[in-house]
Amino acid sequence: MRHTSIGGLFAAAALGLAPGAFTVAAETGSNVFELGQISVIDSKGESSLGGSDTLGSEAMRKYDRETLGKALNLVPGVNLSRVGARNEQMVYVRGFDLRQVPIFLDGIPVYVPYDGYADLGRFTTFELSRIEVVKGFSSMTYGPNTLGGAINLVTRKPVKAFEGEIGGGLSLTDDGENNGNRVYANLGSNQGNWYMQAGMSYLDQDYFRLSDDYRPNAFEDGGRRDNSYATDRKVNFKVGLTPNDSDEYVVGYQRQEGEKGNPPYAGDTLSSTRYWQWPTWDKTSVYASSSTDLGAHRLKVRAYHDTYENSLYAYDNARYDSQTRASSFRSWYDDYSNGASVEDEWSLSDENLLRLAYHFKQDVHREHDGGEPWQHFEDRTQSLALEDSHALSERLTLVVGVSHDQRDGREAQSYAKTTGLVDEEGGENHSNNGQVGLFFQQDEATQWRASVARKSRFATIKDRYSYRMGTAIPNPDLKSEHATHFEVGYQRALGETWKLNAALFRSDIDDLLQSVRIDAGACSSPPCSQMQNVDKARVNGLELALDGAFLGWDMAFNYLYLDRTNRSDDRVRLTDTPRHKAFASLSREIGRWRLQTSADLASRRYTSTDGLQVAHGFAVIDSKLGYRFDGGLLLEAGVQNLFDRDYEYSEGYPEPGRTYLVQGNLSF
Repeated sequence: MRHTSIGGLFAAAALGLAPGAFTVAAETGSNVFELGQISVIDSKGESSLGGSDTLGSEAMRKYDRETLGKALNLVPGVNLSRVGARNEQMVYVRGFDLRQVPIFLDGIPVYVPYDGYADLGRFTTFELSRIEVVKGFSSMTYGPNTLGGAINLVTRKPVKAFEGEIGGGLSLTDDGENNGNRVYANLGSNQGNWYMQAGMSYLDQDYFRLSDDYRPNAFEDGGRRDNSYATDRKVNFKVGLTPNDSDEYVVGYQRQEGEKGNPPYAGDTLSSTRYWQWPTWDKTSVYASSSTDLGAHRLKVRAYHDTYENSLYAYDNARYDSQTRASSFRSWYDDYSNGASVEDEWSLSDENLLRLAYHFKQDVHREHDGGEPWQHFEDRTQSLALEDSHALSERLTLVVGVSHDQRDGREAQSYAKTTGLVDEEGGENHSNNGQVGLFFQQDEATQWRASVARKSRFATIKDRYSYRMGTAIPNPDLKSEHATHFEVGYQRALGETWKLNAALFRSDIDDLLQSVRIDAGACSSPPCSQMQNVDKARVNGLELALDGAFLGWDMAFNYLYLDRTNRSDDRVRLTDTPRHKAFASLSREIGRWRLQTSADLASRRYTSTDGLQVAHGFAVIDSKLGYRFDGGLLLEAGVQNLFDRDYEYSEGYPEPGRTYLVQGNLSF
């Protein structure tokens, strides 16, 4: 399907705005929920040491990053990817995926128990004050499974007696059709010795339209992308007690409900495609956090209950009205996690701060297909960690951390029509972690850092027990994956308005999980494979980030060079990460007006291990114009994918073409 473009209306305004040098700096907003933060801190417990990246709510709004995956793509060292066959937004942090870099909400783990992943397209960002990303060298107080780092979503805390914002907008296709809407609100009140924060959001997409450059084929005829709908609703509430200047006690609740279609494969390398829909993708988190000053000690406690409900329907055809083939099914997940952590910050002296943390987590996964009984799985994970920050001098700080993690498989089941429910072997695993970091404050404007970290990740329930529709057999004795990280970093303020951040890093991964071909007779649907700890990989890279102002223009730039090598078999490609990735932006405020343009750039990437599926490189430009009225009202109009590029993160799953935005925000 072809149609007339109206993109020229916006193109003229952006042609003169060549993207400038840029990194996304976090604003220093005061509405950050500090009790939800986790970081490596100095010996006085007053400030976090360098090496992490923070993305603030202002940047998420400015660049219209309404889902977590798109927001994280702004962060240096992070690249957005797609699991196209499941329509999931994912990210890689210096080449590590979400199983290896888990997601936290105010310090509480919220990743899916079964496979360790989370669809970042279902996590909206409207209620967040900031996103914190740590890579390689991360605080031991996060707990287990931070093989490649951690991502922490930090919510808001009000500072005024009454404050808030409301906003909304709509999306338009290139021919003027309304294909999406969004509404959100955040309200808060701080009464001194107590506070409350509440929020809601609604994000809806009926479909998205493909670029005019997309070439139709047997699976997709162009125009409206088939089965590309998605709806996400979220509510959150938090109440806190602050009886004095040092203590805080908080209870929080978050509920998100999602549903989505799964656009079918639309490339040239596969002969078949999936017709999937997800009627349910729901998640609930209830948690309590506290911080109590006990003199030389500060006690922090977190406890939580997290649930995840999911339904997947596989159909026979693109009409999604028949389920008669063997490949069609209806599947349900009903998972929950219970957990708690206790952390003691012990100020041994002005030069030394010792932190001791214990974590416990119970993960329960329950699944069944239509007409079959529920299968039950349970893991219990514990971690004991020590982290010490010692000021060797006024300018030099040494941080040393160690931890021991343990995972016990308490229950596992499988089902077949011939055998019924069968109990599988449980299995257990232990791992040790350690790290050393040096942080040198050369002067007020300059900091150097160097670190070595040895981290691990336990195999998930899916890694150990999935039969993969009869093509694999379980391996309950899988060991942990391990990675050794090396990093040298540099931060410097260049004058009053510019800031530079650079890092060289390397990671050596061993005991990497890989599907290994075994005797075909072991499976009901050969060929047959089993997950085993056999692979080794290496990651080398460079990060650069620069931001500042020049002649009234705000500029920013970040760049990632990433070289991932499969050291076990160079014929097997490491997928979903480009070698080069950059983000750039240029913006200016002229009176009440704000004009901005930004660009996402990436080189090609392999999206299959045999190298046959390749998503080619791209440069996608967005542009926006805004006007702020008296009273805090901001109205904006913009265009995403200004030049209507046909591009992909995963081969065969094209991204939206040119899309227009009209939106408003009122802060009070």
